[in-house]
Amino acid sequence: MKTILSLLVSLLLLMSAYSQEIYQHERLTLLWEVTEGLKTTESVLFDPTENVLYVASINDNPWQKDGNGYISKLTTQGSVITASWATGLSAPKGMGILNGRLYVTNIDEVAEIDLKTGKIINRFTHPEALNLNDIAVNPDGQVYVSDSKGNYIFQLQDSKLEIFSDSPEIQGSNGLCVVKRQLLCGQDNSVVAINLLTKEVTTLIENTGGIDGIEVIGKDTFLISDWSGHVYMAEAGKEKFLLLDTTPIRKNAADIGYNRSEGILYVPTFFSNGVAAYKLD
Repeated sequence: MKTILSLLVSLLLLMSAYSQEIYQHERLTLLWEVTEGLKTTESVLFDPTENVLYVASINDNPWQKDGNGYISKLTTQGSVITASWATGLSAPKGMGILNGRLYVTNIDEVAEIDLKTGKIINRFTHPEALNLNDIAVNPDGQVYVSDSKGNYIFQLQDSKLEIFSDSPEIQGSNGLCVVKRQLLCGQDNSVVAINLLTKEVTTLIENTGGIDGIEVIGKDTFLISDWSGHVYMAEAGKEKFLLLDTTPIRKNAADIGYNRSEGILYVPTFFSNGVAAYKLD
């Protein structure tokens, strides 16, 4: 009896310590978390047309051409439909959907995948592409690509990957998001906006910390994540607002996804090899 009691006390103490270490705002409710079939999860993309999730699994080294990276397909309830839905990648990261194709960054190239088959049908690169990271899609037909160790934002259009912007203000961009004819680019400590027509660059949000993912949740309101394990709500001209902090348990929060119609946040946990879903109220 004493042994069982001691185990129960130890378990309660452990649970208490765990709850004190992480921070989850009351506006967030954990819905589910899945790790089955996932390995070094870098990004999550919600597809509203098919109501499914695509998850980029780097599978170990994030910048090595090892050919073992893959894309998984999940239900929005956290069940794995196909763990290795698209293969033949090395370090897949940011993703975007346009005209029945999934576009994913893969170190120094963008892979084009047929959504019906999961097969890679094209690969696009550029001599200046170094560490391509995130992708944002303009419904007009453009695919924008960041380079987290390079000097450019690229644009994929008419089957060519070309330089879209070489402004010093966008060098080393990571997270991308298209909104209101602007391309938002996550920097080390800010979000800048590129006017898609004039290419003028302005600072939209300051003091953000490093940014891995950007998602729109409302008028001029965004969710931003950093790789170390923070998710914030951010708005121009206001201080960022902490929603989630899993850094004490070394659980990452890489390139997040968001279901805007239902208010559900999807967090890829990178070295924790999973995806967690939260309801945002």
